[in-house]
Amino acid sequence: MKNKLALTAVALAIGISSIAPLQARVSPQEAEQLGTTLTNTGAEPKANADGTIPAWTGKMYGLPEGLEYGGPGKPYPDPYADDKVLFTITANNMDQYADRLSEGEIALFKAYPETFKMHIYPSHRDGRVSDKYIERVKFNAVNAELVNGEDGIQGFTGAVAFPIPKSGAEVMWNGRTQGVNHTLAGFYKDTTVFPNGSRATRKSHLQSEYPYANPDNEVGATEEDLGIYAALVMDTVYEPTREKGAINSIFEPYDYVAHAREAWRYLPGSRRVRRAPTVGYDTPVGAGGLITVDDTLGFNGAMDHFDWKLIGKKEIYIPYNSYKFDEPDLDYDELLTRLHVNPDYMRYELHRVWIVEATLREGKRHIYGKRRFYLDEDSWKYVLTENYDGRGELWKVVMINTIYEYNVKGYVTRSQIFHDLRASAYVATRLVNDLDPMDHTVPAKGANYYSPTSVRKLGRR
Repeated sequence: MKNKLALTAVALAIGISSIAPLQARVSPQEAEQLGTTLTNTGAEPKANADGTIPAWTGKMYGLPEGLEYGGPGKPYPDPYADDKVLFTITANNMDQYADRLSEGEIALFKAYPETFKMHIYPSHRDGRVSDKYIERVKFNAVNAELVNGEDGIQGFTGAVAFPIPKSGAEVMWNGRTQGVNHTLAGFYKDTTVFPNGSRATRKSHLQSEYPYANPDNEVGATEEDLGIYAALVMDTVYEPTREKGAINSIFEPYDYVAHAREAWRYLPGSRRVRRAPTVGYDTPVGAGGLITVDDTLGFNGAMDHFDWKLIGKKEIYIPYNSYKFDEPDLDYDELLTRLHVNPDYMRYELHRVWIVEATLREGKRHIYGKRRFYLDEDSWKYVLTENYDGRGELWKVVMINTIYEYNVKGYVTRSQIFHDLRASAYVATRLVNDLDPMDHTVPAKGANYYSPTSVRKLGRR
């Protein structure tokens, strides 16, 4: 296990290639829907029929007035802390709400009928991105194209790549390109909770940057200006003791067909930096091996093992505005309960989501035969995923928390909870309750910082 990369911190990949495009661009006339009949990032601005999903407001741009906040790297105040629970879904009443639950959520009620529940809160659609981000989205709408099958992208300048998507692959790319933060740094914990309630925790420090999200980039700057990398990632282990000092440095490409993932690993025992073995797809990572490399952050890596079908949109109760889950000093004994996290610290809201279903291609190998992805229409964040085995049985259910980050003015991914229904175990990642929140505004260090030479120097300090 020591020789496997701790890739749960790896950022999403974006793709670039010069091969002929697979998908056509949106016409300038169709792109005029952005900011008119659609929001600036492609969502439906209107409320739903019964008003349980409100109209998009965009009134929250940065820190809301009246909230006290210490700034980057400090705990986030909850803008909706005064909201009351509208109702609670349990195994006893879930049939009443089944049309607004995902298959994975229903499976969790069935697997843990005595303890799993969902507190439903009022829905909010308030977060707004910067004007420059909006300009990038408009550029992408008429310029971005898929290439290399569905594994690459060209004519892309950062931000949501396909705000008016025509295919499942384009929706998936939106989940991979929507990031608002150029950098990220800080300590976090990943914890596996086993069926008997025992836990295994890894504490690490993450340093990463995402070149295409740099706010200084000119609108229209694409691969020729910004290079081939989606993310530069360095993850340093601090706990457990047997792994302390290990460093993983990863260069994530934009196109896994055209460019291989480059990774190096420093092991304190040998005091040497070695090229890490090629890992991807269903390579297991983390304690218990409950997560695959391409599970992380909703989806990560090459797309060529699956066919991607756009199912459409649906109103679903999803994790959203998850500030409560990150409460400072929240005891892990209380949060990380047996079988699933404590439901009292999860927040669910009704939102419209895009649904994409992936089916394993003939001749390809993966532990998952089918996968389903749910993406919030406003943020384009992955919020739920479901993974099925080769026999078509639901195996893993993933819930992904998000918050509106006041400093970078957009939604960011927080803790991800991976439920393995077979093992009756789960993994909660990027926990910060006893730590300072990760900082999304640190200065970029540049590619040389992540190089093997730099890793060698950092490891020997």
